[in-house]
Amino acid sequence: MKTLKVLTASAFSAFLISSCGSADILSTPIENIDATPLKVSELTKAEKENWGHLDLVKDTIPGMSVDKAYAEIIKNKKGQKVIVAVIDSGIDIDHEDLDDVIWTNTDEIPNNGIDDDKNGYIDDVHGWNFLGDGYNEQLEFVRILASGDTSNPDYARAQAEYDAEYPKWMERKTRYEQILT
Repeated sequence: MKTLKVLTASAFSAFLISSCGSADILSTPIENIDATPLKVSELTKAEKENWGHLDLVKDTIPGMSVDKAYAEIIKNKKGQKVIVAVIDSGIDIDHEDLDDVIWTNTDEIPNNGIDDDKNGYIDDVHGWNFLGDGYNEQLEFVRILASGDTSNPDYARAQAEYDAEYPKWMERKTRYEQILT
């Protein structure tokens, strides 16, 4: 029965790969995964910082094989410009990886308090934050506090963490606003 499941999974995987028009991309067969050696020593500093680029078979580190993809799968291929919409909360639009690539609404004048492009959103220079003025909204302790359930056994811990962290974020926000003005 186990052999039948493995064969079925392998056949289904092969179908998916071939039906996507990418038959030249190969993956580790399911039956070989347990035989693949894993790294048994401590990761080096470079490996810790770059693990996602590494390959399980080549580097014995279960990364996403980004280096292998660039070297073998997409080498000599010309890229195309892609516009990506991030539907999420807590994105840092000032992150170094987003410099010069974050979308900018050129019809909007920043920080003038006017809906210049008449789309219903004031100063929506890099999109719109539908959560409002929320800070740390994605953190668990904020979720616990927002529930208002003081009977939650973690409520006191969440309140203590919030009381310790909130002043730090407010200081950052104040500095950021000073930079903008």
